[in-house]
Amino acid sequence: VPALFPLRSTGVSTAPVRRAADAFLASLTPEQREQTTFAIVDPEWRKWMYQHFYLRAGVSFAEMSEAQREAAFGLMGEALSARGLRTSRDIMRLNHTLGEINNDFEQYGEWLYNITLMGTPSDSEPWGWQLDGHHLIINFFVLGDQVVITPTFMGSEPVTALSGRYAGTTVLQ
Repeated sequence: VPALFPLRSTGVSTAPVRRAADAFLASLTPEQREQTTFAIVDPEWRKWMYQHFYLRAGVSFAEMSEAQREAAFGLMGEALSARGLRTSRDIMRLNHTLGEINNDFEQYGEWLYNITLMGTPSDSEPWGWQLDGHHLIINFFVLGDQVVITPTFMGSEPVTALSGRYAGTTVLQ
């Protein structure tokens, strides 16, 4: 919608997020990069769902090497606050707990989250990234030094791990 939000400088550099996105993309194989990148105007931006059975685009943390995961978390760390990153990681961990409870790691698990990038990371052109998985959706759009983080969904079931690998992990309290 033209003129819905004014384009004006925030005075806060988004260069660290762009560099982290570039590092993440550089960590991917050509095949992974192909399945992860979309045009800025691609309808993939609007495709997300918090439920576990949704067919997701992008590269899954389950498919990533440890170095690729570190680069993905580096991107999230530059884009989100420390609390936002911690909450995101804990939601992912609690999805593992849900897999333990249901004895079902086909549908639930810490690494069943996908990342896509829209556009090319740039200091001046629009671009962004999306994290999509069960109970965790983050859409991060960048234009110059302006950022929009929406739609975003954070949920969890359970909200506290009473046992298992991540016993004691609690979110959204």
